[in-house]
Order: sequence, then structure tokens, then C-alpha cells
Amino acid sequence: MLALGLQACLCLAALQLASSGKTFQRVEEERSWLGALQYCRQHHTDLADLQSVNSPSAISSLYFLTRSTEAWIGLFFDVRIHGLGWSSGSVFTTPKWSVLPVFKEGICATLYSVTVVPSLGAASCTAQKPFICYDDPAEVHRDPMEPIFSLTPSPEPAEVQIGRLTFRRFDHRMTWMAALGYCRSHHTDLADLQTLTDQGGKEALKSITSETEAWIGLYFDAASRSLSWSSGLGASIPTWLQVPKFGVGLCAGLRTYVNYSPRVYSVVCSSLQPFICFYDPSIGHRQSEALPLLVNTPSLEVTTGMTPQPAVPSEGTGTGVRETATATQAPHMSVSNHPESEEHTPAPESGKLFGILKADFIVPALTDPEEMKDQFLSEIQEVLKVTLGHEQFRLKWVGFEVNKK
Repeated sequence: MLALGLQACLCLAALQLASSGKTFQRVEEERSWLGALQYCRQHHTDLADLQSVNSPSAISSLYFLTRSTEAWIGLFFDVRIHGLGWSSGSVFTTPKWSVLPVFKEGICATLYSVTVVPSLGAASCTAQKPFICYDDPAEVHRDPMEPIFSLTPSPEPAEVQIGRLTFRRFDHRMTWMAALGYCRSHHTDLADLQTLTDQGGKEALKSITSETEAWIGLYFDAASRSLSWSSGLGASIPTWLQVPKFGVGLCAGLRTYVNYSPRVYSVVCSSLQPFICFYDPSIGHRQSEALPLLVNTPSLEVTTGMTPQPAVPSEGTGTGVRETATATQAPHMSVSNHPESEEHTPAPESGKLFGILKADFIVPALTDPEEMKDQFLSEIQEVLKVTLGHEQFRLKWVGFEVNKK
């Protein structure tokens, strides 16, 4: 058992400034670059476009949105042009106020400060960071999913026709909700497998699956407390899927192992995964449909039970065990604002809520948990993002104790 200290900081969600006719807003919620882009387009205009921010007064104002912590802006390396571009569509020219970092495939720009002048940084587009949006009254809101920017070279999606349905697998990694938005805009929905009840359908689907989970439309509906398909076309589940237990904040990923049949795994919905869309010509696109409810309104005092991903089942005479740390995929955790003990616990900062979080992990024998603490904290953070919603929090490693039962 690992004892981890949790500090939940209820801070202002954003800082604002106005410059060049635009209003910039820094959001402290940590997201990937694409996740931040989707948020900014849904609630503002776009990720921050600093192309016109060149005057001394504008740069000075921009400084008040920067910190030593890097925050995403709308600048990214676009593999289509093999150069830098702004997500808003502006043509990039090198700014006079910052040295330009080295950019390449899969790298997006950040903004930070260590002096009184903001600086451009560069980080993997899948990293989780705060971000800066902007509002421009002269521009209309964009579709959050248009366009899907080419951050890395993408092969043509794998495709299979099963009856009247066309299934396409995209290896671009997104959260479940972002993948749903893309599928509804460009196809019909995330993959609905209800009609694939025979051996032929199962084998055909296998041609576009891999050992990496890809989102499908199955998820745990927080409203009904049951499994649902995002397509809304029913609730049946083919028996061959062997669906494990699900809980709030978990969505279905489909994967194969060696030559076994595809199988569903429960994955935290905010994880970045490939995804499978389907298209039904009798339905068409569904971008105007209501979004599923993945989590209820969170509370800072919660107990959440998550089910680890199961080992791959045996089929015939063969057996397979997933080699990654499946036992740590979704830990069981208990969060409370009233710690059981103050032993080895740092004092909370004045005015901030504080609590102890304990999580159970199964680790290989002879493994030092201290060496795995970064992995543990990362996995717990993903679950807490689902559980706590937009609440700001910080995790601090306190220590661990071995459960000898």
C-alpha cells in the first residue's frame, strides 16, 4: 500500500489580460496541446495567437500571464508544411522578443518566464500543461474538432467494411470525449459493435485492431450507472467482447493480444488513445447529438473504486499475460480531507485544503516502489482529473508501506 499526500488547491481558474484587441486567458487545468485547443475553441476563440503581440506594452502585459510553469499557446510544428504554424491560421514569423527553440514532429510551443520578458518553450504535444486561450470579438467560434492538426505523420486509417457499416481506426491519440467529437463530425460515432455478433464480424474487426487500446463507443454512464454505447442505438454487448467491470470515469478500449480475438479493456476516459469510428449511411453524421455524461459533479471527499485491467484470457492451449503494469492501470483510492494520521505528513499551506490519499498497487517482486513513484503519481493524477473535474490539486509523494496480508 502506498501512502500519498494530496493537497487540493482551490485557485482561480484563469488570469486575464487584454492586448491588440484580443483578450487572453490563462487556464491552470493541465491538458495535452490538442485537449487545450479543443477547450479554447469551445469556450473562447482559440489557443493563444501571439503573432501580433510585438509592441513593448503588449509584451509587458503578456508577462502577467506567464509563470515559471510552461503553458501551451497555439504555436505548433505542422508536419504538413514541415514548419511552424498557429492553430488560429495565422502565418508564423519569428518574434523579436524570444529566442526560438528547436521544433520538430510532435512538438508544440509553450510560454513561460524566468525574467520580465516572456519566453517561448517547446514540449511534447502530449504532455499535460496549463494553457492560454484568447478571445477575439471579430472572429466566430470554431468547431473544436476542425481541423485535426497534423502533429506527427499519420498513415491512412485502417478500414474494414462489415455489412453496411464501415469501421476506421485512427492512430492519432485523443481522449475518449475528443475522439467522440471527431467521429461524430467526420463519420457517425465511435465504434458501436452491437451488430457484430457472429464469428465473421469478430474476425473482420480484428484486422484493424492492435495491441494498443483504441477507443470504441462503450462507456460507463454516470447518470444511469451502467454501460452504454455513445451511438444511443441500444445497450446490448456481444458475448465475445468479455467486458470487464467498469466504474465512473472509465471508457472502453479495444485491443488484441498476439492472435487472440479483440477484447474490451476499461481505461480512464481522459487517457490519450487511438480510436475507432464507424459510419452508417442510414444515420450519417451526428455532431449535434448530446454528449454522454462520464462523471457526476465531483466532491473533494470521495471514495472511488476502479477495476484494474484484467490479464489477457487464455484461448485454446495458449495463454497470454499483458506485460505492462495492468495492476496499476486504475488504482483503488480513498481521498479524505481528514487524514487518519499526521505521521510523516507535511503541514498544509494556510488557506488550502489538505488530505491524505492512499492507493493500492501490485508491483513486481524485488521492485523498489520509490523508483516507480513518478509512474504511480501520474496514474493517480489521471484518475483524480476524472474524479475532481476542474478542481485544482497537487500531489506530493510522502512514502509507502508494504501490505503484508
